[in-house]
This record gives sequence, structure tokens and C-alpha cells, in this order.
Amino acid sequence: MTTRRIILGISLAFIGLLIFVTFADAVDEGVSIRTVVSIPIIVMLGVGVIGALAQPPRR
Repeated sequence: MTTRRIILGISLAFIGLLIFVTFADAVDEGVSIRTVVSIPIIVMLGVGVIGALAQPPRR
């Protein structure tokens, strides 16, 4: 297993945790400005991590 895959797995687990916490907060407290702001941030973080780590490094 390469270092890139390990970092990708850890990053995806962290993003999954952020998604879980966001939706748990939305269920408990209702949809608030905190939920609305956090969803695009999580999406941008996920796209950036997947885009950066899924591509092989340039030679």
C-alpha cells in the first residue's frame, strides 16, 4: 500500500466524519446557517482531496 493511498484513506475518513457530524447536527438542531455553510466547505474539501490524491504524480 502506497503512502498516497494511506493519506487518501485517512482524508476520506476525516471527510466522512465531518459529513456525519454535520448531518447529526442538522437532525438534532435543525438546518441552520452552520449546516448551510459547512456543506459547501465539505464538498470543496472532498473534491480537492480526491482530485489531488487520485491522480498519479507527474514525472
